[in-house]
Amino acid sequence: MLAYNIQRTYRPRYIREHELLISDILAHEEFLKLKEYHHHAGHIYDHATRVSYISYRISKALGLDYRAAARGGLLHDFFLYDWRERKRVDEKRSSHGKEHPFIALENAQKYFSVNAKEADIIVKHMFPKTCSLPRYRESFIVNLSDKIAAFYEYSLHLRRS
Repeated sequence: MLAYNIQRTYRPRYIREHELLISDILAHEEFLKLKEYHHHAGHIYDHATRVSYISYRISKALGLDYRAAARGGLLHDFFLYDWRERKRVDEKRSSHGKEHPFIALENAQKYFSVNAKEADIIVKHMFPKTCSLPRYRESFIVNLSDKIAAFYEYSLHLRRS
């Protein structure tokens, strides 16, 4: 079940709709590998589903392309390596933050059909670190949702410590 795990048989319509929009990605064996990599206070898989859901809800509420926001949000961190290990051997200690959006896009395009809006969402989710201004409102929403999810995840981590 997704990161917003609800422990009852009834799931609201918006949760079911979100799951339908991303079910092909969630079931893909390459995407499932994200459960192996730690990220913030959990795994990349959990973080990506959280960003996807937040982006979906905001975009839907604003009458935007919630499908692209959900799918782009889910794929925004689709890099398949331990970023902490990479950062440890990176002399500048900044390559991951700038490069992983492009690696995520390359992986997303390798395994899924990605449209131009989803590609922009994936590549620009680290703005302003990546310097390229997002082209679509949905890209800004995923960018913001990523920060909201990270803040939530770190606060959970601090509470547990």
